Amino acid sequence: MSEKAEDQIKELAGAAQQKYGELTDDYGHQAKGAARKFAAQGGQAVQDAADVVREQVGDNPVKAVAIAAGFGLLIGLLIGRR
Repeated sequence: MSEKAEDQIKELAGAAQQKYGELTDDYGHQAKGAARKFAAQGGQAVQDAADVVREQVGDNPVKAVAIAAGFGLLIGLLIGRR
């Protein structure tokens, strides 16, 4: 199963657990369900961002290398100051 599908299933499970907590006035279930739901949404956002980066690097490899070199230089300068 793909990671996106797993994240969607986890999000639905979290929403169901949160709703169960609301119906039974169990704040523990509400909090756990909300945490599970938001973690799954975060996982989906990370997967989407990784897909965009992968696509951009594939389309513009020279630009990607230049950006990575610039970040490396910047981090090197910041670390070297200490």
